[in-house]
Amino acid sequence: MLDEAPHILVVRTVIPPENDEYGRPIPGTGGESWDELTECFCHDNSQQKEVSVNGKLWVYSYHVVYEGKKLALDTKVRCLDKDTKEIVGGGKVIKNAECYSEELKGRCDIWI
Repeated sequence: MLDEAPHILVVRTVIPPENDEYGRPIPGTGGESWDELTECFCHDNSQQKEVSVNGKLWVYSYHVVYEGKKLALDTKVRCLDKDTKEIVGGGKVIKNAECYSEELKGRCDIWI
């Protein structure tokens, strides 16, 4: 469905540090990585649209459409240009939705 998607959705994965026998974090262990998830469309919100999440209004920066499973709220994501690998947009997921209509089944929306 997203054959000509111009962007790549990457998700931040946090690896907790290892602990020694006393429960103290071991320096140099743990960290974070950005893992490629899928191709997507990342739409810049230059018109400052708002979205309601549990009765609270948020001004979102980007609307992202992709194929796959729904991402958890507060997940940190980035959209990269498919050709240049430059960051097009990113932030925390403030709203997520999954399409259930037959023609759009498997497609998800996130607002960041």
